[in-house]
Amino acid sequence: MASQMKNYKVLAAAKKAQQQDKIPQSWRISAEKFQDAPNVMDVPLSCGLLDETEAKITSDYDATAVLEKLKARRKLANPRSFQTNCLTEIFFDDAIERAKKLDMEYGQKSLDALPPLFGLPISLKDSFQVAGYDTSTGMGCYVDEPAKENSALAAMLIDLGAVLYCKTNLPQTIMTGDSDNNIFGRTLNPRNKSLTAGGSTGGEGALIALRGSILGVGTDIGGSIRVPAVCNGIYGFRPSVGLIPHGGVRDVTTPGTDGIRSSAGPMATSLRDCSLLLKTILQADTWKYDSTSISVSWTDLQPVRKLRIGVAQNEGVFTPTPPVRRAFNQAVHLLRGNDNIEMIPITLPNVGSHYQDIISYFALLGSDYYYEQLARTGEPVIPSLQNIGLLSVPGTDLKGFFDLNVRRAEAAKNYLKLFRDNEIDVILMPPAAHTAVPLDHWTKAAYNCLWNYLDYPAIVVPTDHVRDTDSADHLSNAQFGPEDEKLYSLYTGPEQYKNAPLGIMVVGYKHKDETLLKAAAILDSILNKA
Repeated sequence: MASQMKNYKVLAAAKKAQQQDKIPQSWRISAEKFQDAPNVMDVPLSCGLLDETEAKITSDYDATAVLEKLKARRKLANPRSFQTNCLTEIFFDDAIERAKKLDMEYGQKSLDALPPLFGLPISLKDSFQVAGYDTSTGMGCYVDEPAKENSALAAMLIDLGAVLYCKTNLPQTIMTGDSDNNIFGRTLNPRNKSLTAGGSTGGEGALIALRGSILGVGTDIGGSIRVPAVCNGIYGFRPSVGLIPHGGVRDVTTPGTDGIRSSAGPMATSLRDCSLLLKTILQADTWKYDSTSISVSWTDLQPVRKLRIGVAQNEGVFTPTPPVRRAFNQAVHLLRGNDNIEMIPITLPNVGSHYQDIISYFALLGSDYYYEQLARTGEPVIPSLQNIGLLSVPGTDLKGFFDLNVRRAEAAKNYLKLFRDNEIDVILMPPAAHTAVPLDHWTKAAYNCLWNYLDYPAIVVPTDHVRDTDSADHLSNAQFGPEDEKLYSLYTGPEQYKNAPLGIMVVGYKHKDETLLKAAAILDSILNKA
């Protein structure tokens, strides 16, 4: 490999210089001007770079609305990002040339002749291959190795008419809740820079929160779409595995290990944009792009009875902190008042033991492969990866792997029984025990990874933010033991967590993704009334 003989510091300096050269001089703002601002959400509108039209476009439209304007031949400004270090590969020039080519190619053709995502800007997590650009995933050993071809999804999005213009930051190994690495550095949370932007798709989370993108695609193997959605106050959807093409996505785990599979899914400023992406992809023959895709058609399902929601106040391992409890209970109260919804209290079975097996799946052969990749360029382990303890988990043998599979099959039966016995359409629960936490402290994939284990689709819907009245309470309110108390103690009160977003998570049954999206849309319309 070209990068094997270089130290990661040399590679990082060259990569950052290359990245800076890709940003037009007229788009740059002084880092010093806003470096002390704890919240940079207003920077795009206050920095003076956007005119009135550009400010309106980047603030008032979601992807669905932008697509309508593009098909009506309206010219729209290219999205931009500010002050969060959320980008990795930048290809603005290529995007502008592609947009011009699309205009020329389709000219004055009718609306029906336009590809379904005609001209729509879409950002991608760094782990997706885009031809001609690195897929370094924040690791020195993969720098200066531009992809020879597009990943399956990138190729498909281009064929569908989308304009790809950047890739976004993630953590070293793609396995932590803080998007920090030794090549591009740390992505900051634009709502509160002292809190994590989440991971592993944290660059997308920050970029979309700032509306530098309105629709992006991430991957999720233990919460990597939903954690940044929680931290940044956006919509994040983890579909069932294989519905959205995943081929050509770099995974830094040991090749060939087939435990819990990663799922590709949308992150957006609206729920209808999540539906837009999934529907468009399912209608476009995914099997032509990815041999591992589950090629099924989109079905427009309509509720035939009241929506039955199983309500889980917690997952039985970690207690929601005061602001999470408050926001979740308010959501439940609002939904209970709707005549078309039935709320059924449920308890999620055996979650603690499932968490142990999930960690074992993530480290089937231990940590040797991770360390080997880091050693190629002398990289140290980032703090968040050290803190989650993944690198200290021992591997297992073939019998141990088989035993994991047996226990997961039993868990699948139990959760099917939960759905069937209660006749529920979806599960409603908090998206995490806490909101965004201080840097390097998101150490548990709790609340999220259970649904990767079972391969259930799940979506995070933002509903609120930490309020001044969300006081910290006594550790005795943590219900489940010492580990619970440790996590619970992270919440110190509203001062440190100012502007931290809150939301709900809605979970559906495997391959019933359309049912989940329809149900989530109903809940979203009630909880986020205009």
